[in-house]
Amino acid sequence: MIEDARSRWSPVLLAVLAAVAALAVLAFRPPAPVADAPADAFAAGRAEEHLREIAQRPHPIGSADNERVRDHLVRTARDLGAEVTVESDDVVHRWRDVERVATAHNVVARVRGSDPALSGGKALLLVAHHDSVPTGPGAADDGAAVAAMLETLRALTTSGVRNDVVFLFTDGEEAGTLGAEAFVRRHGVGGYGAVLNWEARGSGGPVWMFQTGPGNGPLVDAFAGASSRPIANSLAYEVYRRMPNYSDFSVFLDAGARGLNSAFIEHVHDYHSPYDDLERLDRGSLQHHGETMVGLVRALGDRDLRTVDGSSAVYFDLFSRVLVHYPVWFAVVLALLTALGLGAALFVRRGRLAWRRVLFAAAVSAGAVVVAGGAAFGVWALVAAVRPELGFLALSEPYERGWFVAGFLLLGLTALLAAVRPLRRCTRTEALAGALVLTAVLLVASALVVPGASFLFQWPLLLGLPALWSPRLFVLPPLAAAVVHPPLVGTLLVALGMPLAAAGVVFALLAGVLLLPLLIDLPRFSAPVAAALAVALVAVGVVRVDFTEAEQRPNSLIYLQDGGTGESSWLSADPRPDEWTSRVLGDDPERVTLTDEYPMLTTGLMRADAPDLDLPAPTAELLGSTTGERRTVTFRVTPTPSAWRTQVTLPAGDCRTGDLELGARVLELYGSAPRDLVCELDPGAPLTVVLADHSTGLPPRAAALVGPRPGDTMPVQSGNRAFDAALVRAVFRL
Repeated sequence: MIEDARSRWSPVLLAVLAAVAALAVLAFRPPAPVADAPADAFAAGRAEEHLREIAQRPHPIGSADNERVRDHLVRTARDLGAEVTVESDDVVHRWRDVERVATAHNVVARVRGSDPALSGGKALLLVAHHDSVPTGPGAADDGAAVAAMLETLRALTTSGVRNDVVFLFTDGEEAGTLGAEAFVRRHGVGGYGAVLNWEARGSGGPVWMFQTGPGNGPLVDAFAGASSRPIANSLAYEVYRRMPNYSDFSVFLDAGARGLNSAFIEHVHDYHSPYDDLERLDRGSLQHHGETMVGLVRALGDRDLRTVDGSSAVYFDLFSRVLVHYPVWFAVVLALLTALGLGAALFVRRGRLAWRRVLFAAAVSAGAVVVAGGAAFGVWALVAAVRPELGFLALSEPYERGWFVAGFLLLGLTALLAAVRPLRRCTRTEALAGALVLTAVLLVASALVVPGASFLFQWPLLLGLPALWSPRLFVLPPLAAAVVHPPLVGTLLVALGMPLAAAGVVFALLAGVLLLPLLIDLPRFSAPVAAALAVALVAVGVVRVDFTEAEQRPNSLIYLQDGGTGESSWLSADPRPDEWTSRVLGDDPERVTLTDEYPMLTTGLMRADAPDLDLPAPTAELLGSTTGERRTVTFRVTPTPSAWRTQVTLPAGDCRTGDLELGARVLELYGSAPRDLVCELDPGAPLTVVLADHSTGLPPRAAALVGPRPGDTMPVQSGNRAFDAALVRAVFRL
């Protein structure tokens, strides 16, 4: 009788669970922006005034606009009463087989606390980078954080804290964390109790604390109360620390600092593009940045920063409003006890549960997860083959991604509904027990290997134990999952992009298997209907992949003038020619790889002959040469005024610039200022220096040859593939 009643209520319970999941997803958004606020609080409206100055134009390291932004930061921070210094350091950063050489200008603004002895002189350090990429004005990345820090500084000076607070505006993050490396080399991290770094990868969404370090418990506790929406989960930390990504925070973490790294990551099509501007920026994201900053400064500014190094934490948010957190040791103990509790419950109920059917249900649950993940991966591979235009987009991310997200999640539901058929030989309790056995295995494995992920399995399993005794409680395990999993799955789909959507589907199915007892009595045609809907949604997404003035195709052209060979070329790293690039490339251009000559061109290229425009070239001027046991050559590299960076290729030998030793044959010098280099060679050995200026955007005469870009296209973003530029190569024998 109870089983029959449960069958009748299953659709209602499924609807309730869907509503809870929807609420969890809808709650994942930034707070509303505030135009004005009390003097000691944060207001996005006030921060926006700084952002208007910062994000006027691209301002990469070494550029005149970089200096303009730097001057604004210095002037504003001094006017607010901070002690401000500009620290200029030469930095060498190894990237693959290239050494990047630049002068980083960090702006350091210190607000004195009322009782710095509280923390033994340790200060709180807030970090954001003031440079942008050369292809975008950087309103979000990282202008929003820079403007929020200035507004936070203002709020702090109206109502101070006991500890010193240092606001560090680093230079050269986009060129490889150059400013952060210079700061750590100059100061170390011993004088700072905690480092709070702020970033963006897109132009909107809530601020998400995605990275921390060991011993993070006290900082996570502070973060929990820092804003109205403390959004974070320790799974992100576990994933991110295993990825090759980096930010300024990586430099501080590697040096032994304690801290938090936060960012908003939605609307990736604006990232590093000309549309990373004030118009596209989500003001709620700006508000969330600043609200969290002010909250953390208040929370940490009045405590002994020597105590922020504690036990590591497992943490996750509920409806983006409450951050649950507890020590890793507690998570491990609780996981083992919960798994033992499941074993005890199954043993006690062995007369009512058939072990073979329970293990069969566990195997079917695991199979559904694997099948769903494989199906999502395969379907996306098919989509990419049918619509190669997706290769033009950042992360191959469709503009109308919702069709694909819905389709992939329905593929997961199809796998669950298909798994129900073989489970009809099981009772609902056995189906639930099987799903809980799988959850227990994952819980114990995660608690021991990746404890930050254990919360995903801990609470559904714990709430599943009483459900083994009463069918009325079957809803509890999926209810716990419906609160925690949906926003996390959504974030994974945004962070990893559609090509890795299978990862999001797998995490969705790890929660979905808990629904199996409620799905058993759904009509047999449910799986085919879900499959048909999934295919239909993906098909609609495929058909709607198109490019318009509102949803533009990124494309690029490079003009290469090679003074060494006397030849000039049009180049493009796009997948294939389009209406614009084919004007100079033709419909079937030559395919080449130039990575050996130009390491910045990391992918295959399309190439066609171009006219010689006689563009200005960089120069290498001999300053001096001495011969003894070694030949010492001193020379000066002078880029053209429009150069963003200059590639310098040297022969084998020992070279340096100033006090910096250079270990690579290929250098990248950032900015247009001249730089002197010294090389030690074998006696009588010639010094051949190959220079290549890299300027952002096509030169006017080259742009005139190709004509205006169509309205449904946009320049490729920095970091996605080679973008619009001029390369001018020259060879010198000194």
